[in-house]
Amino acid sequence: MEMRNELLIRVSELYYEENLNQNEIASLLNTSRPTVSRLLDEAKETGVVEIIVHSPILKDARLAYELRKKLNLRDAIVVAGEYGYDKAISRCCEAALQYFYAIMENNINIGISWGVVPHTLCELLENREYYNVNVIQMVGCLGTGNPRIDGLELALRMSGKLGATYSNIHAPVYVGSKQVHDYLIAEPQIAGTIKMAMHTDIILTGIGSFDENTSLQLSGALTDKERMALVERGAVGHLLARPYDKDGREIIQRGRYTIGAPLEAMKSAQWSIGISAAEFKAEAALAAVRGGYLNSLIVDKILAEKLLELAE
Repeated sequence: MEMRNELLIRVSELYYEENLNQNEIASLLNTSRPTVSRLLDEAKETGVVEIIVHSPILKDARLAYELRKKLNLRDAIVVAGEYGYDKAISRCCEAALQYFYAIMENNINIGISWGVVPHTLCELLENREYYNVNVIQMVGCLGTGNPRIDGLELALRMSGKLGATYSNIHAPVYVGSKQVHDYLIAEPQIAGTIKMAMHTDIILTGIGSFDENTSLQLSGALTDKERMALVERGAVGHLLARPYDKDGREIIQRGRYTIGAPLEAMKSAQWSIGISAAEFKAEAALAAVRGGYLNSLIVDKILAEKLLELAE
């Protein structure tokens, strides 16, 4: 056992401290490159080598791995530590932007909606220059005049920080007439934006729930009675102002028509990233993943643990 450990140490020294590649080590030790690769893996597994990633955001790799596997996600990031809701959202948005910078490139479309998460992302976003990037507001406006929960200015602000263009939907999030709805979504500027929203590369979104503090109710787009009626019909969450049940099936609202991209638009993005925190968001987040609307999650530790519990 001691001889094995010394071999692991020597291979690790050659690879990590002397910067030899695996072929060079194999030649030096008179073995094969696959054997060297296995020895390096074993060195990490047994603690001979510890790899420390110096990230400004402390993350829980174990929980992230479990989320990816259990929910069949493309990727997951779990922010370590326990915070109040506002602080947890801020930390998750910091982690989301760190991830965003890693996957961001030229010639892409970015989709956003409205609410606390897009607002926080815009506040934290650094000024960077990209080529041929467009930021798309995927759903109509809440009309509150409050940039913390409304979406009219968010695409403009984000595009300004990325050196990008932007596309807005200058219409309310809901209208009460099918005729008005059909007229608005046929209007060339809105139709063009919705068409682009169907072909996004990266979507960055919060995950709406139907608690009393939902943006839809705070803005007056839903009354408390209407919110409760949706809950009674099985609504657990909403994306793009469209409610869905625990299995991710959209719940069609009666006498209320959404001006914006359909939920199917969430499925076409290469990265559809849901950013959220707190235990009360778990049912909405899990249903959004089950519906196929989100393929990546960036959440806090409390939400991650609750998601794994519900997934059982």
